[in-house]
Amino acid sequence: GDDPDVGTDDPATQAINHPVGNVTEALLDWWFRRKPGDEQGLPEELRPILTRLYDMRIGRFRHGRVLLASRVVALFRIDRDWTEQNLLTIFDWQHCETEARAAWEGFFLSPHLYPPLMEVIGKPFLDMASRYSTLGKHAEHNYAALLTFEALDRSGVFTEAELRAATDSLPAHALVKCAQTLKRALNGASDQRAECWRKRVRPYLRSIWPTSAARKTPAVSTSLGRVCIAADEMFPEALKELQHWLQPPQNYSHLVFELQRSDICGECPEEALDFLNRVVGDSLPPGSGNYLAKCLEVIGSKRPDLRSDHRFRRLHERSSR
Repeated sequence: GDDPDVGTDDPATQAINHPVGNVTEALLDWWFRRKPGDEQGLPEELRPILTRLYDMRIGRFRHGRVLLASRVVALFRIDRDWTEQNLLTIFDWQHCETEARAAWEGFFLSPHLYPPLMEVIGKPFLDMASRYSTLGKHAEHNYAALLTFEALDRSGVFTEAELRAATDSLPAHALVKCAQTLKRALNGASDQRAECWRKRVRPYLRSIWPTSAARKTPAVSTSLGRVCIAADEMFPEALKELQHWLQPPQNYSHLVFELQRSDICGECPEEALDFLNRVVGDSLPPGSGNYLAKCLEVIGSKRPDLRSDHRFRRLHERSSR
């Protein structure tokens, strides 16, 4: 039966701090120091011990299973048969919710989307989206980002429809993490940003990102505003793509600060003005007036005609309060 020392609140931290988890980790470390190769198989001296951890009648063995799940990619590559018969069964939500939650929490200690493995456990991976609110802290922190990277890179394991459905079933606060991942992809592309926008981010926004206006929260809007700024030279295109998602957040000072730090106000003054008009609300968060004034200064010097624009006048009045 279950054990009093097996809780479900934070399976990964519990496993790391439990004697069964410590022993499992020590055995794996000892074995991996020998640098086992692909398809080499589990060593005979370890096989019976690791297999014993899959006795579901002994609750505390779950701590060992969580640590094995954290090395699932390596185990799958070294001994696919053993991994499929033992380890992969517990990733299935239909098999046992508690076990699956613990296994995925272990996986997200060092997440890695290995396509041959995802072909086997892809369905439970996608099923996690609808269970997002029940996930442990490691899975909750990493799942949305990993799903977004998979949707950006299209390894071919999942169909567009599957990726769209999973993303659509995420709650709004997880969509913020998806948008942060888009921003990270653009920032990581450095001088290849235009290509990253055209080949990865824009197709994602058009085919994967939810279409429902009900998903437009101020936090989602802010994170998509940051995607626009991260698009840099593609800012006008990004703004056109995302303009309907933009709305004034409670505190827009970060967005205005990021825009002011970029070259966008000088390079694309009209679009920068449009962006500011969409994200700057009636309140004036502390410190934002200065950044806003600097943005308007650059826009006005590049395009003096915009100074008489009603949007410019409204924003100028805000900044000089």
